[in-house]
Amino acid sequence: MRNSGPWTLLVADPNSLRREKILQAYADRPDIRAVGAASIGEAYRQTEALLPKRVSLASEFAQMREFPGLDSLFKMIGAEVVIHGNALSGVMPMAVPPARARANARRTALHHAGAANPEHAPGPAPAGPAIGLQGDPGHGPDIIGIGASTGGIVAIEHVLAGFPADCPPTLIVQHIRPGFAEGVVRRLDRMVAPRVVAATDGADLRRGYVYFATEPGRHLSVIQRAGLRARLSDEPEVCGHRPAVDVLFTSLAKVTGRFRIAAALLTGMGTDGADGMALLRQGDAFTIAQDKATSIIWGMPQAAIQAGGAAAVLPLDRIAAALLRCKAPAARTESGQ
Repeated sequence: MRNSGPWTLLVADPNSLRREKILQAYADRPDIRAVGAASIGEAYRQTEALLPKRVSLASEFAQMREFPGLDSLFKMIGAEVVIHGNALSGVMPMAVPPARARANARRTALHHAGAANPEHAPGPAPAGPAIGLQGDPGHGPDIIGIGASTGGIVAIEHVLAGFPADCPPTLIVQHIRPGFAEGVVRRLDRMVAPRVVAATDGADLRRGYVYFATEPGRHLSVIQRAGLRARLSDEPEVCGHRPAVDVLFTSLAKVTGRFRIAAALLTGMGTDGADGMALLRQGDAFTIAQDKATSIIWGMPQAAIQAGGAAAVLPLDRIAAALLRCKAPAARTESGQ
């Protein structure tokens, strides 16, 4: 998952003086690439993009409601985390961590003088039948689509944790750094009841399986060919992304006449997925945008709401149940402003 060469130290601190003091302490270390993050949203983006081996995190961030999700992401990549306090004295270079990333990060709360000094830190589910040309009986969806970007890895895990082992076939596009998606798939497959696999071109879409777009530079979509199948393509970027959520959602919109579709657009920066979700709603699919309060970055969900694509706006902990029912648990509106 990590390349050879300098390893990355992420310094996440809203206080610019503290952040720069720590970064400057490692500026001359050729074996360390020290990068800063001034907000918790930026910390998410930097973590997903750079896969830091060690994180020095301000205590202010550790007290925010978004921290548990960020902490889960640190654990997922095996980052070692130091939570530093307000006092900064004698910031010294840290010891290089072991080459092999630990399975679980160490967390040490430091609240004394010199606290910012990192030197002192301490079974698969059975496959169901393929989805036929007319869908399957029942009141739930025949197929589910999910799109996400910044903060989405943890949000996706939360949603899938609410899925049963025989869930409808689910396709996921998450904007992610090349080479990281495979590790996410392995973790999700261990953590949730359905099987989570990398999407492959031409794969039958079966109940009990979640298909994750892992190939960089290839869009994930669905096609009708003796049932529903996954399709990977090399078409141009959409909204600056490949794979793009819009491509997946647009392909699902084309089969709403024959299949019951449910889709969710989760936390993320930009507008990818908004147009595709609008097409899905026009085709009577059930569509959900994650609400602002539980989103790390409320860009993509907000854009979907503004485009008229969201049938429901829900907090993260209510999305799984709503997707499986193709129905919102209660009326909820949000302006998108």
